[in-house]
Amino acid sequence: MDFEYFLIPAMVVVVIVASAIAAYRRRKPKIDTNSTEYFRDRSQHLLECNKLDELITYARARIKQRPNQTNAHWYLGRALYLQKKWSEALASFNEVARLDPSWIEKSVTPHLRAIEARLQPKDMPVASDAPEQQRTLH
Repeated sequence: MDFEYFLIPAMVVVVIVASAIAAYRRRKPKIDTNSTEYFRDRSQHLLECNKLDELITYARARIKQRPNQTNAHWYLGRALYLQKKWSEALASFNEVARLDPSWIEKSVTPHLRAIEARLQPKDMPVASDAPEQQRTLH
């Protein structure tokens, strides 16, 4: 009979410990939403899901917090580029190049060339007051 008095409290302790262990295993690690990695991962996800308006809002908010963060300007430029907002995208990519010249060759130049090609009118007529250029074989 004395054994039963110890069995119930022991079972309660086991249940409490098991519940605590289960809760510990279920908890998610704390995520630093201000980290560069989090920003980059979330921005890439928004880009891949074609949530461009949300990405633009997110990138602009990040730029207000950290005006010199290259990633924020690049993702803003990329989203604006995909929305065909050429002049705004151009400004963002130019800011990326200014902040970190190492991004110019691979990340900025291809976009700048594509934007400049779209901004130049094709088959632009020659102005009537311009003198005609003579063509020569030389």
